[in-house]
Amino acid sequence: MTFSPDGGTGTARVTTNRECNWSARSDASWVALTTTAAGQGDGSVSFRVAANSDPGSRAGGIVVEGERLQISQAGRPCSFGVSSALETVGAPGGERTVEITASSSQCRWTAATDVSWIVIASAREGSGSGAVTFRVEALTGAPRAGTVTIGGNAVRVEQGQGTGPGPTPGCSYSVEPRALEFDQGGGARDVFVTTAAGCSWSASTSTDWVSIAGAGSGSGPGGVRVSAAGNSGSARTAMLRVADQTIAITQGSGCSIALNPVSASVPASASTGVVQVGSGAGCAWAATTATPWIAIADGANGSGSGQVRFSVAANAGPARDGAISIGGRTFAIAQASGCTYSISPASQDVAGAGGAGTASVTTGAGCTWNAASNAEWIALGARSGVGPGQVAFTVSPNNGPARTGTFSLAGSTFTINQASPCTWTFIPPLHRFDANGGNGAILVIVTGPCAWTATTDAGWITITAGATGTGNGLVQFVVAPNAGAARTGWLAIGGALYEVSQGGR
Repeated sequence: MTFSPDGGTGTARVTTNRECNWSARSDASWVALTTTAAGQGDGSVSFRVAANSDPGSRAGGIVVEGERLQISQAGRPCSFGVSSALETVGAPGGERTVEITASSSQCRWTAATDVSWIVIASAREGSGSGAVTFRVEALTGAPRAGTVTIGGNAVRVEQGQGTGPGPTPGCSYSVEPRALEFDQGGGARDVFVTTAAGCSWSASTSTDWVSIAGAGSGSGPGGVRVSAAGNSGSARTAMLRVADQTIAITQGSGCSIALNPVSASVPASASTGVVQVGSGAGCAWAATTATPWIAIADGANGSGSGQVRFSVAANAGPARDGAISIGGRTFAIAQASGCTYSISPASQDVAGAGGAGTASVTTGAGCTWNAASNAEWIALGARSGVGPGQVAFTVSPNNGPARTGTFSLAGSTFTINQASPCTWTFIPPLHRFDANGGNGAILVIVTGPCAWTATTDAGWITITAGATGTGNGLVQFVVAPNAGAARTGWLAIGGALYEVSQGGR
């Protein structure tokens, strides 16, 4: 996982067998665990990454039972401030010293001048905070101006002219406070100057987000009001020069991260998406994910406003949730279920004596399914499962005519066709009546211990006795008179049909 210089939080998933114990530890002082560092079975480890004030990137990790999560953090861009934006020098020339404040001791800087009559006397380059001394040659002509650039900050040097009172020779000065701190909202602070009456002084700064109220100068004891503008970017530093004293100014980070949108619902198929990241200029951020099926395609690191492109792998299992951490904010991703099911075979023929069989379910890992019998003579072994599996079924012996039953399995229907163990013979083999109708009787001879029923869908035939039986039996019926054309009807007895015909008028 990768983090911006501002740090942030993260979570690592731990997957193991249910009975396995594990413990976690950080191998870097700037990575701190924020949850219990031990667990059993599947779990997670949450942690916090401290802000990195140095320009160099760094790497650490979290170790869980020999498995290591690599954590990388980007360095913070260097920023510099100088104690003075303007130095005035008399015609005889002389030396001046300007202090430089760096955001980190690892930040390197250089000092240079754009005119030949200003010479860098000491510290042409350095690291961290320090001081640069330059020498101004004697003036023999008209007033002139030049620039000394220190760590990217311009210090204007004017010779033979002045814009305000400088420290009076022979005077001593003290200022209070010696450092000013502002939060991200900025604000105003007073700096007080203690000196003797008649001692002149002025205040100056080279930083555009720091301003000095009024003339910024005085004589004798007094003070100035120093204001800092609101900060929507990363933490920053500046220098204020009052008389011959230097005051360090620091302001906390005003970086905030806004995501648009804050979540996404994606289909089961592979897909891509974009998250817009809103932040202040100079605010560094990083996008990371601990979800294995989500990948950062572009924009893993950024500064200010930008965007993160991500891809989501196809889902062959149940619906799932994942997330991307962007600058400490969470972008939630919900992916629809990709479970599909098929069964094999889809049907089976079973003898009248009963039997058993299996049906296989093909689906993705983690996909749940259910099975339910729709016939009391079909018994199922398993009623549910997860991922690919099988369902065993048992068919009871059939004591009647051939029958068909089903059971539902993973949203599909499995059909069972069972033969009858019996045969039916009728005496007489059929009945014929004239138009007057009459009574009839059928001797039912059954091979096997089959129970049977006798029914008819002909409205002119009425069964009067023997509608049910087991083994051999007698079915009696009545045929109504026929006033129309000749007709034929049927009696269903057990597993066979019996013909009844009648003449017409």
